[in-house]
Amino acid sequence: MGATLDALHRLQEVEMQIAELRKGIDRKVRAVKQQESRIAEIDAKIKQQRDSLRMGQMEADRLDLDVKTREAEIAKLRSALQLAKTNKEYSAILTQLNTFKADSSKVEDRVLALMGDLDKKRAEIDALGQQRQAEEARLAELQGAVKEVEARSKTRLDALIAERQEAAAAVPPSALEFFERVSRKNDGEAMARIIRTNPKRAEFACDGCNMSITIEQVNAILSRDEAITCNICGRILYIDPAVAPGIRK
Repeated sequence: MGATLDALHRLQEVEMQIAELRKGIDRKVRAVKQQESRIAEIDAKIKQQRDSLRMGQMEADRLDLDVKTREAEIAKLRSALQLAKTNKEYSAILTQLNTFKADSSKVEDRVLALMGDLDKKRAEIDALGQQRQAEEARLAELQGAVKEVEARSKTRLDALIAERQEAAAAVPPSALEFFERVSRKNDGEAMARIIRTNPKRAEFACDGCNMSITIEQVNAILSRDEAITCNICGRILYIDPAVAPGIRK
């Protein structure tokens, strides 16, 4: 390879090391964000359960008040029953009393069932609270891991960034601009190695996308110091200097 391709290849090597370090940090950061999302989901469930608990408690209070009102009416009817002067009057009051007692019993049953549901919701809220505490502890661990990997990688990352600047300075401006444009389109991998796919025939492929490379492209890379790209993935092609002599025809 010529000087420009050599410089680009060196730049790519440094960039890949930087990318690998940053990927390690990014993985930790993503884990933190995912953990924060889990906690947010638990918070949403807790809020939903608390809202449901509050509405259920309001309904239970309303029904309890209804029961007390009915009990007061039943007490009045019992008093009226004792003061009844005729069998007809006694029978009418008794019928009304039994109706009130039956209705009151139904409301009491509803209150009991509702209170049971409210107890279940309280238990679910407590369980969610305990789960949240565990997830918070896990979040603290993950946040600590991010700080640790950032601190551990800082010196190496700073050195690589300086090395990247030095490598970029050795690349002609037009080639550097092209390299960076290709890099952005391929998630940082601007270059791809040419591999020989058949030991007996001049058949080659791009190691980036595994698609065929023409012999004309190979010869252009061997004879000219310029960026030749893969027709499929658009990466800048290069040939490993160790195998270049065996490719020449």
